[in-house]
Amino acid sequence: MLSKNNIDLFIKVALGSLLIIFLRIELVFSDLLPTGGDMGAHIVPTKFFVTELFNNFKLSGWSQDWFAGYPLYYFYFPLPPIVTSLFSFIFPFSISFKAMVLLSQVLLVISIEMLIRKNAKQFSFYGFGAGLLYLLTESFTIFGGNLASSLAGQYSFTYSIAFANLSIFYLLKSDYKFSTEIASLLIGLCVLSHLIPFMIYLPIFAVYFLKSNVKIYKKISGFLLFLFIAVKFSISLFINLEFTTNMTYTPYTQISDLVKSDILPFVIGSIIFIISYSRKTSLRAISGFEIYIISISIYLFFYGPESALWNGRIVPFFNLGIIILFFNLLNFDILNLTKKIQGKYPLAVFLLFINGYFMYLYYSKWGNTYTTTTISLILIISIMTLISAKSENFLIYTALISLTFATLSYLPHWLNWNFTGYESKSNWSDITTLYEGLDALEPGRIMWEPNSDLNKYGTPMVLMTIPMFTDHQSVEGLYFDSSITTPFHFLTVSGLAERPSNPVGGLTYINGEFDKGLRLMEELGVDYFIAYTSSIKEKANKNENFKFLFSNEVFNVYSINTMKVELVDDDLYVFESPGFYERLRGAILRESSDQNFFDAAYESFKNESNYKIIENFDKSLIEVSDKNSELLITELNIGNNLITFKTNKPNQLHLIKVSYFPNWEITNGKGPFRISPSFMAVIPNEEFVELKFESTTEEKVLNFLSFFALFGALLTTYGYKKRLINVE
Repeated sequence: MLSKNNIDLFIKVALGSLLIIFLRIELVFSDLLPTGGDMGAHIVPTKFFVTELFNNFKLSGWSQDWFAGYPLYYFYFPLPPIVTSLFSFIFPFSISFKAMVLLSQVLLVISIEMLIRKNAKQFSFYGFGAGLLYLLTESFTIFGGNLASSLAGQYSFTYSIAFANLSIFYLLKSDYKFSTEIASLLIGLCVLSHLIPFMIYLPIFAVYFLKSNVKIYKKISGFLLFLFIAVKFSISLFINLEFTTNMTYTPYTQISDLVKSDILPFVIGSIIFIISYSRKTSLRAISGFEIYIISISIYLFFYGPESALWNGRIVPFFNLGIIILFFNLLNFDILNLTKKIQGKYPLAVFLLFINGYFMYLYYSKWGNTYTTTTISLILIISIMTLISAKSENFLIYTALISLTFATLSYLPHWLNWNFTGYESKSNWSDITTLYEGLDALEPGRIMWEPNSDLNKYGTPMVLMTIPMFTDHQSVEGLYFDSSITTPFHFLTVSGLAERPSNPVGGLTYINGEFDKGLRLMEELGVDYFIAYTSSIKEKANKNENFKFLFSNEVFNVYSINTMKVELVDDDLYVFESPGFYERLRGAILRESSDQNFFDAAYESFKNESNYKIIENFDKSLIEVSDKNSELLITELNIGNNLITFKTNKPNQLHLIKVSYFPNWEITNGKGPFRISPSFMAVIPNEEFVELKFESTTEEKVLNFLSFFALFGALLTTYGYKKRLINVE
């Protein structure tokens, strides 16, 4: 006969096995690149991070892969690629990436389990069930937190919630002597994973942190450790926020947009629990944490400012608060609940029947498609049920686990689709032959026709992987918010696609205006165009400015005659930018004003005006140009950290068709200046021109402050302990 401790241990192992088997660990450790939604494009910057940044002891930098160049991991979050890089010491990149995603899901479930524990060391079976339920909700697929969102590419958000949960646990329930310091490090890792969960959790974390009974030196040390982890990334993000694209997502307004169908039963269940028992009894099961999460979610969803925070992102936090509330109430009152039911054996028989029925439903949906995984899960749940048959508490718990799996409608398919990878897709040879053809061409910047039908290759974003498999760059990339060239790309490609996606709100697109799309493409310095649909191929074939290169029977590839560096012969409109704090406020709240560089640049680009918008520029810096000689650019090299070329027109204003960012510095000349649409303009002092991507003064100061904070934390702890020794 198994003892209670042995039963508990077995069920813990069984639960862990359930989770990783469901998450398809056998596919995670197959050497296939993951795909599906945004995830299929995330591999490109992650691979860049592993090979170009992490190996050179950097956490951010510049990549020419997408959007005519963009700042990498200044605005998107570096923790997931750091984890991938660490795994890459052991595994190939494809396995490392999937293992990183798998870890985020496991960590989330564990973090919720730990939050629901009655004390630091007592494993909460109901907490694990709550975590599993939260992970497997299917009512939304992009907001973040659940598995569906992670498979769509939002695993960074999942990491952030998990670290935030763990930070609260170490503040409230852990008796470990370094709990305060660990909590501070974890909330710092929350920042490095995603900013939104950090902003939601920060007020409650600060309250718990300040109210904790630990000695003041530990609070100081913890705060300094947090600064060490988070100060460089977070402040750098805010300083540069004006150089991002406002996607202008439409906010939700209905209660049903917040309270999803799969969370509604738990809202109702929580209310029933509270009113079914005495007020005192019910309140004992409720903590301030879930009340805060539910309250702040409702407030921000309906009354939060329409800014960079899209209120759809609030839904995961409301779900989390409700699920924790429900399971806390259920766990607290489960004994009272079972005592009220007359007859121990009828209840046990009923629960066994319910478990069997739920497992039957699960098998009927997925048994024929994913047989091994499905049978493995059913076998584990069956053994759990039999071992715990004498405990109504555990039978109810296993029934909830069974119900969670029985109600799944698409997640097993999504897991299989993503983790079987690009290479297993039946039409993948269309992409490989395309890339083989591209590799035979001179490296260049490629714009391609978007189409939802490309999902058959793994994701509609499949051609964003061009930089990963070839020596070319893709104008379209995933990190829409990160580049100020993003809206100009989508405006341009809307005229060159049969079914454009048009994801940036607030733009006036040029759908169907193919010739205008070509002219704007030339303005963006695009070298090649890939057509997918028959109608666009026909238009390209008829246009003399498109030179047909090759076809693989699915994609047609054309070249376009463009220049990456030009003299600015247009009239100049000098834009005087407002002060830093006004620009920062506008970037955070997404408030447009009369003084907005993007609006002026967008109008000039869209209307094909004969003038350029240039920021904070003195026209007297330009010498009179020799109109009798043409510009000659030679030895052009556009790299990730260095741009060099030779010009026969020094002291003239040169337009470099690479996205502007303040980290670019010219070695001998003036600039770079931001010039419409979103590029750099320089005045070189000599024929050889060199621009480097360097750390700004602010970044160097932040680096110093970061390590100074670490030194301060260590010094604080050491100094206090030394004083204790002297006192003794």
